[in-house]
This record gives sequence, structure tokens and C-alpha cells, in this order.
Amino acid sequence: MVLTMRSRILGRARDLVNSQLRDRGYRLTWFPPRVLSRAGQTVDVDFSLLAAHLMLTTPRPYFFGIGANDGVTHDPLYPFIRDFGWRGIQIEPIPEAFAALQRNYSNLGHVALLQAAIGLQDGFAKIYTVEVSDQETMTMSLHSSFGRDMLLRGKQWHPQLEHYMIEREVPVVSFSTLLNRIGDEKVDVIKIDTEGYDLEILRTIDFARVSPSLIIAEHANISRQEKIEMADILLDNGYRVAMTSLDMLGYKSL
Repeated sequence: MVLTMRSRILGRARDLVNSQLRDRGYRLTWFPPRVLSRAGQTVDVDFSLLAAHLMLTTPRPYFFGIGANDGVTHDPLYPFIRDFGWRGIQIEPIPEAFAALQRNYSNLGHVALLQAAIGLQDGFAKIYTVEVSDQETMTMSLHSSFGRDMLLRGKQWHPQLEHYMIEREVPVVSFSTLLNRIGDEKVDVIKIDTEGYDLEILRTIDFARVSPSLIIAEHANISRQEKIEMADILLDNGYRVAMTSLDMLGYKSL
């Protein structure tokens, strides 16, 4: 009990100090311990820089976009798909979002589209989303998640979100099945944006079978301990790790 109270007091003090530093224009970033210990080996990079560097040796990288939504909104892959002809598969389970994905990619024949979620095994699973009827509810669907509480976090931007919330069944394919679909194609980039399920997907990747040059996974909706595990998976499989406020970047040495 004493330790719990002490932790809460220290946490509030840390948050207060961090808030004051941010108000004064300082940039603050938390790093998992192993990433921090290798800070001297890590450069400050973002996805665009890493993608541009990859194209020096692989002009048209092949990608998996897991959790694509409409394939455009907040998707770091899209400019490279549109402007540089990146090839790959965009994967999205929500029917309305998938329909928007189909419309947005109707002229991008070098990208395959798959209506599914990625899970431990092939089948079906229940996901929390919203009943899409207009552009506002389509935007709400960006927060769709296998966790009800995760979806409800979107209320800070969409106060009426809970009113539109529904539970629906969606198709699921395993990462292994996804690899089987592409045969001998080498995967260069994996993007994971699945509202809190990102670590679960990263755990299922067989790095003995696939070793992309670049992995981007959202960490904003997972706990600090899960962020540490996410970084450990990347580090243990030969990646350097960088972070933004939303995403963790795993990349092979520049």
C-alpha cells in the first residue's frame, strides 16, 4: 500500500514536471531501457527518412499495411504508394472502411486489398467499431479495435462515439497465411496500426521466415511494459529502434 501511494505521488510529480517542460517548448520522449542504453548507436529518424533510404537500394519496396482503414488517412505508406509505386497488400477488416479503401485504390493496380484482420489463426472474431453512415462516423471508425475500452478512447475526439458503437464479426487471417498468399515475394516493409493490438500482431511474426528492412508499429495505445516488450522483439531480431509519439520504428542499420 505504501509503495503504491509512493508510486502515485512520484507519477503525478513526473507528469507535472513533464507538462511544465512541454509548455516551455521542450521535446520529451520516453524510451524503453534497452533502446536508451543504445542511444549512442541510434539516430533520430522518422518513417519518411527511413523509407527514402530504403529506396536507394529497393526502388519499389513490397509492403504489408495491417490496419489500413481507407488507405489514405494518417497512413504513412500512402505517399510512397502513390508517388513511387510501392507494391504490396493493404489489409482492413471493417466493411465500410474497406469499401473506402477500394475506392481510393481503384487506380493503384500494384496494390492488392484484403478485407480481414490479422490474428493468431484463420477464422472470424468480434471487433468493436461504429455504424458508419457519414464522414464523421467514418472518421470514428479509425478507432475500431478488438478491445471495447480502446475504441471508447476515441470519445476524447468524438463525444458521441459510444452512441454509434457496434460489435461485429470480421474475417481473420494469420500472419503465416498472409505470407503464403505472396509466395516467394520478399517483404520489405510492415506497417501495423491496429488500435492496441499492434504488439499481439508483432508477436506472431516469424522473423526466421520474414525479415523486412523496416517495421512501423503504433505504440500509443499500449502500456509502458508492452512498449518495452515491443522494443525487445525488434532488438532481439536485429533491428535498431526509434520512436515517435505514436509509433515505434524498427529498422535495419542505415
